[in-house]
Amino acid sequence: MRKPESSFIHARLKSGKYTMNKLASAGLTLLMLMLLSRMLPMAETPWRSEGTDVAISPEIWVYSYAMLISIATDAILAVMPPINRLKQATMYAAAGYVTFYCLFIRTPEFDGYPELAAVAGVCTVLVFFTGKRLFSEQSLLTPVFALLVPLICMFFL
Repeated sequence: MRKPESSFIHARLKSGKYTMNKLASAGLTLLMLMLLSRMLPMAETPWRSEGTDVAISPEIWVYSYAMLISIATDAILAVMPPINRLKQATMYAAAGYVTFYCLFIRTPEFDGYPELAAVAGVCTVLVFFTGKRLFSEQSLLTPVFALLVPLICMFFL
């Protein structure tokens, strides 16, 4: 039987590993989003819209919206009976679509395009789902993507 302080330390380590995984997934998502926005010749993106006050930075898109959706979906999946990965990915996709659609349905700058924002949100949230499997606790890529990649994206891309 474990001592109470031992279980407390174990719980803190487990939550720290979960946090590092989410931050690494966010770093991967931010890197992909920044590289895609640099390579695609689109003048109008949510974070580069001309003359609007509602411009959303990629950091807000990833860390505020997508990460919270991912954490909420993980919480829902934690209270459900275990399901396979395809159903988990479907839950992530549904949560991403509904949330991003509802976020942008009333925004005048996205008039007629909430579906596009919702599909982009689904893709963003599914990268978090992929990162859940990709970044293990023993991998050295986890702290690199959690700490260094966002700094590189913010200062150099």
